[in-house]
Parts: sequence; C-alpha cells; structure tokens
Amino acid sequence: MNMSFLSKEGLAMDSQNEIRRPGWRSVVAVALTAVAITFNHVFTLGSGAFVLGATLLAVPPALWIWFRRTGNRRALAAYGVMNAWIVVGFGVIKGLWDITLPIFAGTFLSSVSTAYPKPVFGAFGFEISGVAMFLGSLFVLYYGLQLIPSRGRRVALSGVAAIGVTAILFAFVALDRDVWAPPTQGVVKIGVIVPTTGPYAMLGNSFVKAVQMARDDLGDKKYRYELVIRDSGPDPEKAKQVIRRVVNDDKVDAIVGGISLIGQETKPYATAARIPHLCVCTVSWIGDGAYNFTNIPSPEAEGELWAREAQRRGIKRVALLTQDYPSINNHVKALKIEVARLGLTVADEQRFDGSVSDFRSLIRRAAASRPDVYYVEALEPGLDLLGQQLGDARIHNVSAVVAPSLSDNPALFEGAWYTDSNLTDIGFKRRFEEKYPDTRFATHMMPYAYDSVNMIVSAFETGQNPAVYLRNLRSYDGTAGPLTKAAASGNFASRPAVWTIASGKPALLNQ
Repeated sequence: MNMSFLSKEGLAMDSQNEIRRPGWRSVVAVALTAVAITFNHVFTLGSGAFVLGATLLAVPPALWIWFRRTGNRRALAAYGVMNAWIVVGFGVIKGLWDITLPIFAGTFLSSVSTAYPKPVFGAFGFEISGVAMFLGSLFVLYYGLQLIPSRGRRVALSGVAAIGVTAILFAFVALDRDVWAPPTQGVVKIGVIVPTTGPYAMLGNSFVKAVQMARDDLGDKKYRYELVIRDSGPDPEKAKQVIRRVVNDDKVDAIVGGISLIGQETKPYATAARIPHLCVCTVSWIGDGAYNFTNIPSPEAEGELWAREAQRRGIKRVALLTQDYPSINNHVKALKIEVARLGLTVADEQRFDGSVSDFRSLIRRAAASRPDVYYVEALEPGLDLLGQQLGDARIHNVSAVVAPSLSDNPALFEGAWYTDSNLTDIGFKRRFEEKYPDTRFATHMMPYAYDSVNMIVSAFETGQNPAVYLRNLRSYDGTAGPLTKAAASGNFASRPAVWTIASGKPALLNQ
C-alpha cells in the first residue's frame, strides 16, 4: 500500500519536473514577444502601449514563479491563459492576419492578379514589429506546448498544425480579394472633395468647375453620373468629418480630389470603402496603386525640367525663398537634387511660415548671396506679398514651379518663368473660360481634374471593378498630354512645360 502511494507520488513529481524543465524558456519567449507587442502598439495606443507591455512582462513570470514555488495548478492554468492570449490575440489575429499575411501573401497575390489590391502598409517600425510579434508567438506556442505532459502533447500539436494549415490556405484564397457590384439604379455618384475656401479658394473653385465641365461633356453613357461636391475646408483635421460624411453617408462610388493635405486624409476612407480615389496631389505616397491614385506632374519631373531650363538660360546660382508646406517642400527637395546634378549652386535657402507678411529681411539676405535667379514659392496671401516686396527691391529675375499661375495678381511676376502643366489641348482652356468667364483657369489643376473624372467614367463604363480598371490602366491621352502609369504604381505621370507671365497672364513657351 505504501509502495503504491510512493509510486503515484513519484509519477506526480516526474510530471511536475517535466513541466518545469522548459518553463523558463517559455517565460523568456513570452517576455521577448511582449517587447515586440509593446513596440507595435505604440503606433496605435501611444503611451497606453507601455501599460499593456508592463502587464505582459510582469504577470506571466509572476504566475510561473507562483507555480514553481507552490505547485499550484491554478497558477499554471492562469499562465496558460496568458500564453493563449499572446498566441491568439497578438500572434495570430494581429501579427499573422493583419500584418504578416498582407506583407507576404498580399504582396504576392497582388503581383499575379489585379483582383487583389496591393497591400497598404503603415510605418516600417509598425510592420516589422508586427512580424516579430507573430514569430515570437510561435516560440510562445512551442514552449507552451512543452508544458503539456507528453501524453497530451501529440494531440495538441496535431490540432494546432491542422488549424494553422487550414487558416493559411483560407487566407490565400480569401485574403482581401476585391468584390464589386454594379451601381444600383444606374447611377454612379462621384464625390468631389476639395477646399473651396481659405487660401485654396481659387484652386478649389476652378477644380470644381473643371469637374462639372467634364460631367457636362460626357454625352450618352451606360450610367448616369452625379457629382457630390463638398468643401473640405483647408484644415486637414476638420476635413476628416467632411470626408467621412461623403463616404459613409452619401455612399459615393468614387472620389476625385485635390490638394495633398486633403488627399492624404481621404486615402484611408477610400481604402476602407474600397472605392477609387483619384487625387490631383503632388505627394506621391497618396497613390498606393490599390484604391488611391495621383494624377499630376511629379515634383521630380518639375524639378528636372526647371533645372534644365535654368541651365539653358545660363543660370549658375539660385536663391530659394519658399513657404514651409508639404507640396512646396517636395518641389524644393526635387529641385535641389536636379540642380546639384547639373552643377548649379544653391547660393541661399530660406523657408518661412505661412503667417509671414514681411519678407524684406529674407530678400536682403538672399540678395547678398548674389543669385542669378530667385526661386519663390508660397500660397496666397503670402505669395503676392512676397512678389510685391521683391518688386519693391527691384528684383525681377524670379522663377518658380507653378506659383505665379496661382497669384491673385500675376502682373507682380511679369517676366518670371516657371514650370507647370503642359496644356497640349489649348482648346480646353478656351472652352473653360467661355463657359465660366468669372472663374480663373488654374493650369496646375484643371486639366487633371477634368481627366480624372473621365478616367473614372471610363472605368465604370467597362462594367468591371473600377479600382481594378485603374490598376491595370497604363496610359491615358489627357488634356495636358499623355498620362502614363507603371505596373503596380499608383501615380499617373505626365510631363510639365515651361511657362512665363507675359502682359500679366500665364503664357506657354514653345518647348
């Protein structure tokens, strides 16, 4: 009887030792995975991620120490629950399904079929920590299974393997494949989201008129196209509410928009709704090639042409006077690269806030650098104030990308040369000005707003998923010249041209 009791007690001790041997490896795997989880959640929870991380770093070791010292099975069960939470919640659902599969399976599937949109990735740190979170959870799972006595371990391993293989096969079949149905009642609603007030009033209002003109020029089509026009305002944060209403309440089928600050806020809403968004935006990352596409000459194309024209004119030294603003900064960045490549010198560079109204000290400093040309770029009202103060200082050797065409008083920049859209269809400008005599034609925006509507209409008229149509579209004969898009790209590229201000009006120079 006593021998029997000792035998059972020995078996129990052997079982407990079998559990304890891999235990600390399991704790280390949990701790390392907790670090990856914390880093990943900083991007979504902010400082709250450290509370989550502290919980995952402190509770599992405490439970394991409790079990080691007392042999309490409730402590071991609680430790197992924490392991399961890490493996399923953070490893499988977020690490595998939300991050790792889109990166690898999603990228592969989108490369072989446009029925799968190219995945939209977040910050590098977020994505790489998500993969680390998934890989860490595999080690948590492996060492967690070692805590199961050998008799039940094979059953557990078989079950986990079967579930894992099934989930991955399902993911490859179902992962983010586009599903699309033709518009109901034969109506396609196109959201037009652009600021028509504030510093963008001239751009936004002419943009809206170009879109309306495109709709009026459609003629007979399979569908009826309605425009849902909304003023986003100039503030990106306030624009979110307008964008949300257009997508969720107005239930638009597609979006055309302008201004990069607003386009980058529109992007996630278009992606979530799986509708095409064509943006006249210079910020290239807005065009993800899945649902969001940009349609305007790139800063790199503008910079290349500007530098070549400067070299042709014998310019050696450039002074930069530019407002601190995303699209302007992109122009300046690209221009500096091309200027350096051609051996030109940036003699002086000054960047100013949009609130600045007195530029005299900036102008004096730039003049002291003895430049051959002053490159200026700003939004209104600062643009015209800068132009006036340059004129007061008897400085007329001025150049830019786009800026003079956006001036409320272009005569201030008489003789200035700049790069802008290559308006090959000059008849489009004439028709616009005849139809809307009280609206200024903004060369930088109008052709692309007009073409964007027509590209969306072409997409719907084919009867296929419009987002897939735009992914496959490689070229389009636009009003500002041919548009081209590389495979898997979200940016329709076009070539700019050189313009000048002559007799107070923009004039296209012969190329």
